[in-house]
Amino acid sequence: MSTLTEKIEAQLRRSYQQPLLQNQSQGIWYTGADLLEDLPLCRTSLQQQALKPGQSILISTTNLAPIPLLLLASWQLGLTITLTPPTTEEPKLPLKRYAAMVYSVPQTLRLMQQIDPQQVSHLTLLLNTAPDFAYFVHDLAPTAMMTSPTALILPHHQARLSQDDLLTAVTAQTWPATISNLYDLKNGILPLLANLLNPTPFSLATAI
Repeated sequence: MSTLTEKIEAQLRRSYQQPLLQNQSQGIWYTGADLLEDLPLCRTSLQQQALKPGQSILISTTNLAPIPLLLLASWQLGLTITLTPPTTEEPKLPLKRYAAMVYSVPQTLRLMQQIDPQQVSHLTLLLNTAPDFAYFVHDLAPTAMMTSPTALILPHHQARLSQDDLLTAVTAQTWPATISNLYDLKNGILPLLANLLNPTPFSLATAI
């Protein structure tokens, strides 16, 4: 577990009963306790699918509330997250690049009709932040040759960041309490992490 994830988890415990994260699309607030309950569920699910340090996960979903916990759980396991803004186009399963993939619910339902169950598993989780959460795992994904220091990839920014990079960046300035675009570095990821580290109640805007 890195300094970044350790600090955030400690702050969630200090904010156990306090509203911390708001899903603007539903007007729901989640407490530190809600997030702490989701975190081990996400982490254990990924571990049970035998994902290894250095492997990559694609996140491209309009359901923003569970993303903070997916980031933390993945980073605790040494996984790399690629955040790609969701589109209305027909999704694909890029099996050669990612060990796991998270899409929006409509896209997930369409992809379920296309997957080969001998290669791809469809997993569901009952989370506080997403009662209908589901994701795909490539059961035959190649194991990474070495643990990658890269924690986050943002293709739109052509950015590859380690957890140390992210921790340094979030402590450099004050960030807003509304996350306007979670798939953006300065308007999304950095203020998200800063507000979790503070901790400061924040909202996830619905617009992508």
